[in-house]
Amino acid sequence: MRATPILFLALVSAAGCTRSFYRSSADRETYPIVAERERLSPAFDIGRTRLEPRPGSRLGDPFNPDRPPKPPDDPAAAVFMTRPNGIRGARTWGKDGYTDMIEPPGWDQALGLDARGVLRLDQDRATEIALLNSREYQTALEDVYLSALALTLNRFEFALHWFGRNGTNNTHFGSGGPPTETSTLTSNSELGFTRNLAAGGQLLVDFANSLVFESVNGTSLVKSNLLISLTQPLLRNFGRKVRLETLTQAERDTLYTVRAFARFRKQFWAGVAVQNGGYLDLLLALQTLRNTEANLKRQEETYRLYDELFRGGRASVVELDQFYQSLQAARQGVIDARVGLENAQDAFKLRLGVPPRIPVELDDTLLQRFVLVDPKLDGLRDDLEAFQRARQAEFGDPPGVEPLRRYFAALRGLADRIPAADASAAADLDGWRRLLDRPLRPGDDPAQRAREQATFNALRDALPEAAADLAKVAAAIDRHLAAVAEGNRREAWEAVTQDAKVVLAVLDGVIAVQTQARIHLIEVPVIDVGEADGLAFAHENRLDLQNRLGAATDAWRKVTVAANALRGDLNVIAAANLGTDPTHQKPFDFAAQASQYTVGLQFEAPLNRLAERNAYRASLINFQRAKRAYVAQSDQIEFQIRQDLRQLNRLRVGFGIARQQLLSAARQYENARLILLGPRDRRAANDTTTLNLLQALSSLLAARNALAANYIAFEQQRIQLLLDLESLQLDSRGFPTNAAPRRPDPSAGRDDAGDPGPRGPADAGGPGGPAPQPLGPSRPAGPPPGPAGPSRPAGGRRRARGPARVGGGPVVAPPPPGG
Repeated sequence: MRATPILFLALVSAAGCTRSFYRSSADRETYPIVAERERLSPAFDIGRTRLEPRPGSRLGDPFNPDRPPKPPDDPAAAVFMTRPNGIRGARTWGKDGYTDMIEPPGWDQALGLDARGVLRLDQDRATEIALLNSREYQTALEDVYLSALALTLNRFEFALHWFGRNGTNNTHFGSGGPPTETSTLTSNSELGFTRNLAAGGQLLVDFANSLVFESVNGTSLVKSNLLISLTQPLLRNFGRKVRLETLTQAERDTLYTVRAFARFRKQFWAGVAVQNGGYLDLLLALQTLRNTEANLKRQEETYRLYDELFRGGRASVVELDQFYQSLQAARQGVIDARVGLENAQDAFKLRLGVPPRIPVELDDTLLQRFVLVDPKLDGLRDDLEAFQRARQAEFGDPPGVEPLRRYFAALRGLADRIPAADASAAADLDGWRRLLDRPLRPGDDPAQRAREQATFNALRDALPEAAADLAKVAAAIDRHLAAVAEGNRREAWEAVTQDAKVVLAVLDGVIAVQTQARIHLIEVPVIDVGEADGLAFAHENRLDLQNRLGAATDAWRKVTVAANALRGDLNVIAAANLGTDPTHQKPFDFAAQASQYTVGLQFEAPLNRLAERNAYRASLINFQRAKRAYVAQSDQIEFQIRQDLRQLNRLRVGFGIARQQLLSAARQYENARLILLGPRDRRAANDTTTLNLLQALSSLLAARNALAANYIAFEQQRIQLLLDLESLQLDSRGFPTNAAPRRPDPSAGRDDAGDPGPRGPADAGGPGGPAPQPLGPSRPAGPPPGPAGPSRPAGGRRRARGPARVGGGPVVAPPPPGG
């Protein structure tokens, strides 16, 4: 029958395309929209745009995205899926299968855990893991996609909207054949399109066909109509300004979303690698733990010494109790610092998108600059103090001749290890000399430089004196060893005890030189950003400010659109309805006698415009608000940059103060030790000595923590300045290309790994300089870094100037000399 093909086509069309087709179709339209905005400026690059996480991601989905299996359900909630309101639910929910997994299996293998199951992290590795597994990052990327996806619907509004409809039914009436019985098959079909025009009009083209077949008497009727209709407003809703407003806003909103994500990527990297709660905060917590552990070690050593002095009658029980209380406080401090570090690590794992149960181990390269004493020297001092404690335990019961000879030989062996310590301290002192030889920089205090030079001269002279003292005590040890005999065992024991004190005092002097030299080698990087240049650069390049400026123009456009709605309605209508002659069976034989043509006007006076009036008044207010928001954002940016510069200056000064406090505390501690280890023939401990030593230990811990905190805070503030300037640039993988600190003087001293410092402007970095090398060796190979600085979108606006140098490579510099 003639209606069968039409019915078949209708059924096929009703089934539609597959889920995969529609998903792929959305991707084919959406991703080019994002790429179109990225091409406007290198500053708008957002790296990865595909929504599907990379292999190895915890966010991945191993199943068919269009037909995922049913995931595990909450048992209580499952009752209402099986029988909602007591009604039997669908039984085919599991037709695509079942799974008990929410996370993809084996995702943790991509973390690269070591044989102990520990995740080793540095800044680069932490960033890689966060980019791979962060839920926050994935959600922000999906927001970009959704914004572009919404735009496809706005664009489709001005495309051809095709439609095809068919209604077929069969009506049977009566019985017994004609004329009392009829069986009529009726099929009504339509095919056409609508088109919204940019000036506000709407075009409709509709081809309608009607087929009537009466099967009892074999009669049929075919009739067709072609309807063409055009409606064009002339007052309200007229013009491209009004009709294209929704599309214009959607196009611009997608650009705003892309720019917001481009800025989010920078903030995301900074949050993971540098800023509060990021990797540098973990290092600070780790350094705080190490400082408290070192303080506990000193407290334990000093308490053991006081215990020996107390048993020898050279310290009171009050003094011993004071140190015992201090020792317990130090133990509690270690516990608190360890818990703080572990809590910070777990919070950081959440930021990376990995479960807190996975143990981590931090790369502490940056912290090596805070190692103020060579571990070998620390070990030597531990050995000497253990030797001294063992001798003091023999008070009143001198050992035999052979043990005494072994003691002298062991002490001579310990003394022979000091020249290597002297050489290590001399190397650090030489690095400090090169820093002192450089010219004063803007902001440097000449008086402070003079004090540092005087301290350097004194320490430089101290090393030869320590070498001479060492030679004297070595000769004394040899003499005392040769003189050991049964008749002078007590005198020999006193000699070996006194010689040990002298050797320890010599070593303490060398350690004091190295400690002060290394403290002076710790420096914060140079920030050469002028306020005027920085403000000008930020005003031209801040992506959020550009969005605010665009929003002001959006509000301005909406005033015109709202004003148009106040006008009356005046529409031109033109229509043509071409019909076929119903007396024949030709569906495309249109006849003039069956056609109709219409032209006319429709008018409605603007007598009821209260809602439109209110919308118009609100648009005027919103425009003023948008301008104020732009000015407020501009002022806020100025405030941020000025605050950053002030904060950096404050932190630089605070770092210098913390360094001087650490120097003073270290000298105070060494001096208190020397007094405590005084000659045996007088009381080595008293109230003043004990209080001085307790205060020195407390000051030393506080100063070491303050120095590390100031250093980390300065680096965090420096990166914040890059963010506030919009100067930080990322490559396509999400790693910075210009974030490394510029060293104070490339020619002064060694760099932190013993290599020469930066060798040119590429190392100094900044948005105005050449592109630096990629960030760190641990990162996988990838495309080269992007342009050296951000630029304006195309359209005749000049390329942005770079501010003075702020950075240019990896954030974490190598460790300092002798670390």
